[in-house]
Amino acid sequence: MTPPGRYFAHEAGHLAGVGGDRVGQWARWGHIQASVSASEPHVYAFDDVAEAIAVHELLDCGLTLKAIRRAVARLGGPSGWPLARSGLHVVHGRLAVERGDELVDLLGGAQEILPFNGRLDPVATLGQGGWPSRALRLRSIEVDPERLGGRPVLRGRRIAVSDAVTLDDPDGHGLDPGVIEEARAWLQGA
Repeated sequence: MTPPGRYFAHEAGHLAGVGGDRVGQWARWGHIQASVSASEPHVYAFDDVAEAIAVHELLDCGLTLKAIRRAVARLGGPSGWPLARSGLHVVHGRLAVERGDELVDLLGGAQEILPFNGRLDPVATLGQGGWPSRALRLRSIEVDPERLGGRPVLRGRRIAVSDAVTLDDPDGHGLDPGVIEEARAWLQGA
């Protein structure tokens, strides 16, 4: 069992919408880090998982792993969670970072100012249940490193998603059947 708000690679991968082996590769290549434990088994903190979500989002926007590695390096390396908390935007296939109330092209040669066009917020995505909730448009799941050891829970409750689907009497807990179905869908993943 991992400490509160800590995740093994397979758990981090599920939350980020990729396999645990992919999360491990991203850590080895410097896209993210396993800040709790870089030795076997790798253990990832909440913010490390948000970084993995950021990498997944950037790949979905068409950026390459090489471009993401350059962005991480320009933002100071994988420590300090440069992607998840730096105000990243993807504008017309280019990566920009917030500087005051402007966006600056992060990977271009010149410091070109770009228009605002949708901020990536991987920390919020993780807090709302991670990639499975996003992909499946689920609203009943949340992840908070301070609640139930960081395990995914039913929104506003201290009931782990994995426990919710096995309750003998969900009505006794005041759970709507739709919430139980969302928990099942979340566990199956995106």
